[in-house]
Amino acid sequence: MVVVHGLQGFASTLSPFSCDVERMTSLSFPFHPDHRSSAHVHTPGATVLPAIMRLMLRDTTLRLRNNGFSILSLAMKVKYEELITLNNMTIFAVDDLSIFSGSQSYISNVRFHIIPNRYLSIADLEKLPVGTALPTLERGQPLLITTSGGGVTLAPMRINYVRVKVADVIRNVKIVVHSVR
Repeated sequence: MVVVHGLQGFASTLSPFSCDVERMTSLSFPFHPDHRSSAHVHTPGATVLPAIMRLMLRDTTLRLRNNGFSILSLAMKVKYEELITLNNMTIFAVDDLSIFSGSQSYISNVRFHIIPNRYLSIADLEKLPVGTALPTLERGQPLLITTSGGGVTLAPMRINYVRVKVADVIRNVKIVVHSVR
């Protein structure tokens, strides 16, 4: 017997496909030849990083979808080809409730919420001085640290004057997500 706190209702036993995200969900990712095929020769490290990023993107999109960030999960799927090329990323996520209570075109401007090739936990962000510009995937539109959080004042961390609601809401080895608003 397994008890999961916070789960409302019953959970069925795992299907044989439970280890394959693409078969058990509606998520679908483009196929990229890598370690699955032993027919082609590998150079050490050539496909390791993209394979890890694919796995971390799958992990992140599934966890986002299951935790109230379905629109961001969908946006990441739409922008997959661009995101897979990054080494790591920091994402400032708006939850579904906030998106639907406003009139934002979130999927089209999700690039503004992603800091490419930087893994910034809340501890890292709090060390940055006020006014630090964080370049986003949307060229020429950086995010600014407007309140550094922590420290003596214990003011909440703010990016572009928007409060970080839940820091490090999702973390894996390549991606960290902070909930904002």
